[in-house]
Amino acid sequence: MTEEVSVMAENLEQKTAAYLTHELRAPLTSIRCALETIKDCEERLPADERQMLDIALRNTERLKNLIDDILDLSKLQAGRMRVFPVPCDPRALAAEAVESLSPLARKKGIDLALEVSPPCAAVDADPRRTVQVLINLLSNALKFTPAGGRVRVRVEAGKGDRAGYALFSVSDTGCGIAAGDLPRVFRFFSQAAAGERRMEGTGLGLAISRSMVELQGGEIGVESEPGKGSTFSFTLPTHIALEEKDPQPRPAAERA
Repeated sequence: MTEEVSVMAENLEQKTAAYLTHELRAPLTSIRCALETIKDCEERLPADERQMLDIALRNTERLKNLIDDILDLSKLQAGRMRVFPVPCDPRALAAEAVESLSPLARKKGIDLALEVSPPCAAVDADPRRTVQVLINLLSNALKFTPAGGRVRVRVEAGKGDRAGYALFSVSDTGCGIAAGDLPRVFRFFSQAAAGERRMEGTGLGLAISRSMVELQGGEIGVESEPGKGSTFSFTLPTHIALEEKDPQPRPAAERA
C-alpha cells in the first residue's frame, strides 16, 4: 500500500510540475514581449536603465529555458517523450544549431565554426529534437569556454563500431571536466566543470540530451581533460532507403 501511495504521489508531483510550468509560459511570453518592445526604443534610455533592461531580458531567457527543461523532464519521467525521425541532412541540422548560437559566440569573443567531413549520408532523426541536443551541447561549450577560445562542431561518417551512423561532435577549449566527474555529467541535476565555479543552469540539459539521442537510436558520450577542453559527441543512425521489391507473380490460375 505504501508503494502504491508513493507512486501516486510521484505521478501527482510530475503532473503538478508540468501544469505549473505550462501555465507560466503565457505570462512569461507577455513579459518578454513587453521588454523587447522597450528594447526597440532603448536609445532613448539612460545607460543604467539600458543595462537593467538587458539583465531583465537575460533573466526571462533563463526562465524560459528552465520551463522548457522542466516540461521535457516531466515528459521523460512519464514516458511521454516522443521523437519523429525522418531522413535529414546532418550538415543542415548542425548548421542550424551553429547559426542559432553564433551571436552569443561573437558576443563572448569565441571562435565558433562548423566542420563537415564529406561524404556524410542522410540520417534518420527528429529535426527539432536533434537541433535541441546540438544547441544544448553548444550552449554548454560556450558557457565554459573563455573569450579567445574555440568551439568546433563537426559532422562525419562513423567508422569502426560506429559504421552506419553519423557522428556529431562539439569540441571546446574550455576548462575541461575532472575525471571523477565524467561518469555523472549526463545525470539529471548534475553540473561538473574543472577549475570553475558552479555555473548558471538547471543541470538538466545534458541528461535530457542523452535521453533524446537514445530515443532516436543513438549514443552520446564525452571526452575531457582539465585545462584542455571537452568533446561531447553523439551518433544517429544513417538513413537506409527501403528497396522496391518486385511484385510477386500471380498464380497461374489468375493469369489464365
